[in-house]
Amino acid sequence: MTSELRVDRIIPVDGVAANDGSGGLIQTRFTQFYSGTLSTTSTSFVDTGLHCSITPKSANSLIHISVSAYYYFANNSDTNYAKATIYRDSTNLGDGDLGNNATQSSQSNNHNCLQWYQSGDPMANYNQGFSFEFVDRTHNSTSQLTYKLYMSPHTAATLYFGWNGQAKHMRLQEFSV
Repeated sequence: MTSELRVDRIIPVDGVAANDGSGGLIQTRFTQFYSGTLSTTSTSFVDTGLHCSITPKSANSLIHISVSAYYYFANNSDTNYAKATIYRDSTNLGDGDLGNNATQSSQSNNHNCLQWYQSGDPMANYNQGFSFEFVDRTHNSTSQLTYKLYMSPHTAATLYFGWNGQAKHMRLQEFSV
């Protein structure tokens, strides 16, 4: 005998958490790929190709984003930084002016990114793993949303993203509020 349970929302027994907490898990989406290496010297963010889509069930839910990938610099003595951010469709979630999503105060020196990763001088040309998480509180949509990882070097040096054969992944989870 097989059973199937389908629900629109899961609410914890004690009710929805307060103080900016989340409620129940509604859905999870996951993407992973193994091929491709991207290189850039642009100090503007470039699309790494790592992306995942989700169609929220509720416009006020929280979307929890998890990313895990790899980067390295061309020169082993590089003292640069790799910058990483997430775009929701065409909106950079690392922008400091996004209200409830703000990563830092308006006009701060965050360079509109969510994370900075050092080059690892004197081993900057070794493959370095990174991961981070972010909660999108402002999507306000029940239409499909695509989240993409963008990266750039802080100054014009050759930054590589990924390595053939290594898993790079993004996970999206929708939580009720």
